[in-house]
Amino acid sequence: MHLRNCAVLLFLLLLLAGCGATLTAVPTPGHEGVPESALAPGPQTSPPHGGEDNPVSLTLTAKGIKLEPLPLRAGFPFTITVPIHNNEPAPAAGVPVMVYLSAKQEQIGFSSFFRVLTVTVPATQTLTVKVPVVQNLAGGEYQLWVQVNRLSIPVAQQAGTPTLPEIDIDDNSALLDAVVAPFDAYVSDLCPGRVDVALEPAQIWLEPDLQHIRARVHNVGNQAVYNLPVVVTGLQVSGVGYTPAIPPCGGTAMAVVELDRPLKAGESLDVTVNPSEWPDRLTEDSFDNNYVQSVTMSPGSAEAGPGLSLLSEGSGEAAAPASGVTDYDFAIGPADVEIVRNGIILVKVHNLGTRDVANLPIRIEGKAGRKVTDVIPLIEGNGLGVAAIQLGWLWSPKATLTLTVNPEGAKGGYPETERDNNVVTFTLP
Repeated sequence: MHLRNCAVLLFLLLLLAGCGATLTAVPTPGHEGVPESALAPGPQTSPPHGGEDNPVSLTLTAKGIKLEPLPLRAGFPFTITVPIHNNEPAPAAGVPVMVYLSAKQEQIGFSSFFRVLTVTVPATQTLTVKVPVVQNLAGGEYQLWVQVNRLSIPVAQQAGTPTLPEIDIDDNSALLDAVVAPFDAYVSDLCPGRVDVALEPAQIWLEPDLQHIRARVHNVGNQAVYNLPVVVTGLQVSGVGYTPAIPPCGGTAMAVVELDRPLKAGESLDVTVNPSEWPDRLTEDSFDNNYVQSVTMSPGSAEAGPGLSLLSEGSGEAAAPASGVTDYDFAIGPADVEIVRNGIILVKVHNLGTRDVANLPIRIEGKAGRKVTDVIPLIEGNGLGVAAIQLGWLWSPKATLTLTVNPEGAKGGYPETERDNNVVTFTLP
């Protein structure tokens, strides 16, 4: 009966996939408490073997499990490290290792992280198994369940059934609590410790319809921010927009503000991010750089062609979005797309630039113009961002998909001059 239940559970768990997480120990019989840490991927080896005459004796100590890097943050991959000790004078081959990470309170669309791999543990030695968690998790409380040489239901303390013959399996599992910090808890040590966002006159533009203002907001502080109001006011005209998430230490994001009517030639505007007088504002160390006054339409901008019309402050003219920007450069290749399970692909995007970016747009196109748009939650400068994307109606056998990172003209896109490495094709099985 136990074997049948385990088999059913394994089938269900194999349908799951998931993401990232900080640790506190959940006491388990015969286990010590676990400090905060992290985990990562491990070697795969020969299939299970062994007989009743050659039982194995393996030990998994909860205090040895590590999660790195800490603290675990939404949008960041991490690694789970599991030490397995072999108490016998003979190698233990084909040992199954199970890692299962699930939210304590799951929401619609949530996918758990589940991996099963086999390893060979050398005689009388400790093998370190590393499991990478590259799928993004939202902030919240999670539970991490690790088992060696047994595959039982990942709840409470199930006895389970050893895959290889083993007399004592009480020390073959660990259950731990893990906490993933939300994105706005991300603090970087790459710049001074402060909370500060800023606007620059040279990075405020009017779209040709004369009714939409685009403002690039800079985060010069060391704490990530998101959903900050950008307020535009003029003579009998106004509008409010909100920023996406902005990484710290030089990260930027574009906010789009829709005005309640088109502007007239020569009208002046005031633009403010995170106004100090708003009751629910983000408290900053300095509000001096949050305000740009007397921004006006440049002469002749009402007749501007496609693209963005410039705004100017006083008698000076704003600079257009720089054509030689090197802060942002994204890349994707054929090896960066893989199937997680039916209907879901895992996409890795490389940031060859120096600045962190948040919510990088990505477009996936199939036949007949059908497409899915999504975002990569966070990519650090000179780093890697990962997202699991549901293909929906694009999923069909042998379909060829075109993935475009940071498409030109996409809402929330970043200025980039080198786009030759932004597109890749991928064929479904």
